[in-house]
Amino acid sequence: MSDRVAIGMLLKAFPPEEVDAAIDAAGAREQRSRALPARTMVYFTLALWLFGGAGYDAVLARLTAGMRWAGVATGTRSAPSTGSITKARKRLGPEVMRRLFLGRAAADRAEAARWRGMRVCTLDAGVVDIPDTAANLAAYDHSKVRVSVLAGHDTGSLLDVAVGSPQEELGTRVLDTISPGTLVVAHRGAGEQDLWRAAANRGADLLWRARAPIALPRLHVLPDGSFLSRMLADGDPVTDSLAVRVLQSPDAVLVTTLLDPDQAPAAELAALHRTRWRFEALFESLEAGPVALRSQDPHGVAQELWAMLCVYQAVHPWRRKEAAGRGAIAGSGGFGMPHRRGTHQ
Repeated sequence: MSDRVAIGMLLKAFPPEEVDAAIDAAGAREQRSRALPARTMVYFTLALWLFGGAGYDAVLARLTAGMRWAGVATGTRSAPSTGSITKARKRLGPEVMRRLFLGRAAADRAEAARWRGMRVCTLDAGVVDIPDTAANLAAYDHSKVRVSVLAGHDTGSLLDVAVGSPQEELGTRVLDTISPGTLVVAHRGAGEQDLWRAAANRGADLLWRARAPIALPRLHVLPDGSFLSRMLADGDPVTDSLAVRVLQSPDAVLVTTLLDPDQAPAAELAALHRTRWRFEALFESLEAGPVALRSQDPHGVAQELWAMLCVYQAVHPWRRKEAAGRGAIAGSGGFGMPHRRGTHQ
């Protein structure tokens, strides 16, 4: 029954009609009847993250049992080999999973948290291990991939994601979806001019952790102890400088484009930064083990990563309810699980 409930959760988060639409939009529909049709392979790729310790045949058996129990067609009843499943994954490709994720992310953007009338989201990033095959190394220059995430500050919903090599700065790519009246909270150095400028150009505000020691000039001290400064651009420091406010929180020096301490009290900003969403929440919600991604080629890596993000979107609301229930009983929140897959950066 627990397997059927898990599959039912996937079906609820990604209904068959939504999956079929993504398959057709990606051009991944099978051209002839197969034992492993594209729809089944989409749910199979998702289910790999639910039953991570099981082999292909065991995952497929659990999946098909759950889908049939829910009345969802799965293809023929023959038992395909592991090689056939691998080929079917390659036929499916990564684009279907990417479209499923983006569809869910677009819906979640309308439900972002509000603080003093502003929409609040978190920017964070980390790396995930991949096999060091020649194809993967050629695509990513490393045996890791970097994942940059824009997430809802309180809900933890993933609003946008970019994937690339560990050396790439991907933050500007996920800021494309933000709108005026948004506050972006992040735990990173304050000197990334491209990120600050990209957010400012979209009418958004930022709350960042500064690198220590702080290198911004103290231009005017405010009544709450914070001070106004200007972030200078490398190329044209006179015309491209950005007005910022620097404040000391209990555990960090923070920099923000919110300049008025009455409209943005320092204590509230510090609390927003302290309670931001973190990259590790991906793996905590999935209860992922220490095994790296299994795909030997970049298309398979992309498929696995988009599937992981989709499953997080399906599982995370359940985890939040579970954590809230435990918090009500024990008087504390959080999952209490160690970080076991991927690395925060």
